[in-house]
Amino acid sequence: MVAGELQAIGQRLTYLGNMVQAQLQAPQQFPHYQAAPAPQQHQPAPPQQPAVAQHQVAPDQQDAAAQPTGHEAGFDAAQQQMGAPYPQPYPGLSQIPEPSSQRTGTGLEPSRVLAWVGAGVTLLGVVFLLVLAVQQDWLGPGARVAGGAVLAALLVAAGWWMHRRSAPDQPGAAGRIAGFALATTGFGALFVDVVAATALYDYLSVPAGLGVGLVVSVAGLALADRWRAQPLALGVVLSSAICAPLITWSVDSLLVSFLVLLQVAATPVQVRRGWAGLALAAGIPTVLATLAASVRGMWVNDTTLVATIFVAAVLGVAVAAITAVARPASDWTAIGLLVAAPTPTFLAGPLMLERPAAGTIGGGMVVLLLAIWAIGRFTPAFRSRLSTRFVTAVGGMAAVAAVQTTLVFLDSSSWGTALLCEALLLSVGAFVLRSAGVLLGATFYAAFGFLLTFIYELPITVLLWYHGGTGVRGLLAGLLIALVALALPVTAVRIGKLAELPESLLPWAVSGMALLYGTASATMAACLLVQDARAGFLTGHILITLSWVVAAIALLLRGVRVKYLRIAGMVLIAVSLAKLVLFDLATLDGVARVIAFLCAGLILLAAGSAYARLLTKTNPTG
Repeated sequence: MVAGELQAIGQRLTYLGNMVQAQLQAPQQFPHYQAAPAPQQHQPAPPQQPAVAQHQVAPDQQDAAAQPTGHEAGFDAAQQQMGAPYPQPYPGLSQIPEPSSQRTGTGLEPSRVLAWVGAGVTLLGVVFLLVLAVQQDWLGPGARVAGGAVLAALLVAAGWWMHRRSAPDQPGAAGRIAGFALATTGFGALFVDVVAATALYDYLSVPAGLGVGLVVSVAGLALADRWRAQPLALGVVLSSAICAPLITWSVDSLLVSFLVLLQVAATPVQVRRGWAGLALAAGIPTVLATLAASVRGMWVNDTTLVATIFVAAVLGVAVAAITAVARPASDWTAIGLLVAAPTPTFLAGPLMLERPAAGTIGGGMVVLLLAIWAIGRFTPAFRSRLSTRFVTAVGGMAAVAAVQTTLVFLDSSSWGTALLCEALLLSVGAFVLRSAGVLLGATFYAAFGFLLTFIYELPITVLLWYHGGTGVRGLLAGLLIALVALALPVTAVRIGKLAELPESLLPWAVSGMALLYGTASATMAACLLVQDARAGFLTGHILITLSWVVAAIALLLRGVRVKYLRIAGMVLIAVSLAKLVLFDLATLDGVARVIAFLCAGLILLAAGSAYARLLTKTNPTG
């Protein structure tokens, strides 16, 4: 019993010592902390007491059966003698506000806003000073350039000094924010000074100016990488990209080149750190500038500008591919860069160059995109690094670039045939690779090619009235339509996208209609090539009707055991009879009408008897 009481007293003394020490340290560690007032001696007990207090037992009420033993009894007795239950260890500690020096939130604090707004205003002031110095002819070009460089160096040095004064464990401190803002202003001013020395004063040649600008950009971004400060990297890139056009006052090849330098300089840092915002900040200004330059090319004939736009697009695609390989988790950023980068070339070529040169530029972009797609699709090392979304996006952009190149390089009269050829090639590729994405591209090519062929090369009037033949071009277009109409559903069945006919009736119906139109157009074109007269036109329609009847009978005979082929044969028989009665009866005359009806009837009679015998052999008991 005595040992338990001694142990309880020791615990109580330890607890009181901790309380005293906490009270003494609280004003130093927490300036806003106010110690809770000590409980009065005669203060009534609170309604809800700690769990320890619930075990208190008055000495005069203890008995031998209920008396606790060991250190618990001594602990309760010591607590009762002290006259109060244990208070909370640190009263009011949960309400202690966090010191301002420990706050590292990302909210818009006044210090952050003032620092970055001040940086932007200062940089604009430097730009306006350079522009005003040129307009008013102050000091001379050399003094302006040297003064701008000195001011920029002082700003960078001030930023370095402010950053070093701030504690390294306080990333949100005002000193670090001020250091970022000053360094951003300094590097932006230095980049603008290089642009002015190159574009306005000709102190630096274009290659030398681009080289110095690259060094400045790399230095600013290397400092951001060393400090692990994405705001500084964004500030260096955006300030340079926004202020450079204020110096050149023209969207020309020099401005696009400087913006491309920023994107090139930012690539290693954004790949190393995984800063998606930096990739967008460096890529979007380049895309906007090249788009503006492409529109400007409508009034300015500048081949150097076209070459610069193409180089910018190639580098943008390369940066997107590098980002996708190095940072698979940032594939959406890479996809955004991939889609945006080659877009200006789609405008620059047609607006600024003749058709062969524009087609050559588009073809080069197609080759680049197809190469990246093939590497990501077939190379094991890159296939494991590149996401499926990115590879699909590359293939889609290659398809878009191929369509644009086709439309630019060829005359409108050949658009449909060219697109149908490409659709057939894509269908074969989808069949071999079992790729649904390639099949989707082939379907779009086929739909677009058929529409253009229907408008320009094989209009419906060719089959309705005789106006002269379409020649070899019409024959080729008709054959391509028929082949593509067969290739697409066959490939879809192989991939497994159209395994059930009732679930995908529309694609089969569209393919069947395209097949009929293609075979009819090819037959008519061949007949008119042999005899370009009304007799050839009539002969063509006779052959079209008979070929449809023969194809329908072949489907019926083949469809004895295959339900879907039997259905297709019955539909084709109905279509052939409708043409025979509604069109041939009204259009054909004389011998042509007799031949069409006699041949069709005899073929149907022979087919009926053959089909009956085939059914008897298949089902003898039926």
